Amino acid sequence: MTENLKFVKANDNLLDMRQASEYLNIKTSTLYAMCMKNRIPVVKIGKLNRFRREDLDKFITNNLKGAIDERDISFG
Repeated sequence: MTENLKFVKANDNLLDMRQASEYLNIKTSTLYAMCMKNRIPVVKIGKLNRFRREDLDKFITNNLKGAIDERDISFG
């Protein structure tokens, strides 16, 4: 359990659930479900979930799906 916890510097800007869901343009309930399934990096402060913007940016980058370039497809 402790491997998922992150230690945060006091000057880090943490986003709450509402702010993070707005940043990701998803519903708060979707973000909450992602937290419960450990699909997104979260900082736990007691029972509160907080998010570092840099972790959210990395999450976005890691989940980026691109269009397939037709030149990369071989037809046999």
